[in-house]
Amino acid sequence: EEEAFLVSLYKFMKDRRTPIERIPHLGFKQINLWKIYKAVEKLGAYELVTGRRLWKNVYDELGGSPGSTSAATCTRRHYER
Repeated sequence: EEEAFLVSLYKFMKDRRTPIERIPHLGFKQINLWKIYKAVEKLGAYELVTGRRLWKNVYDELGGSPGSTSAATCTRRHYER
């Protein structure tokens, strides 16, 4: 399931002419694209996570550093890209 997701994500991004050339980092850790997708899906999808301001929860789910003040914003921006 994870591999199929990644294949389709890379194809989608390439087709819209914004290929994923390198995996983004959050703090000093590379983001697991499958894990961030599943975390957002578990909380009800993008609109719900954004509307209920749950991006910090997504960041925490990814194992981010608890002291980061811009965690929610950075997590959302990476997801949107």
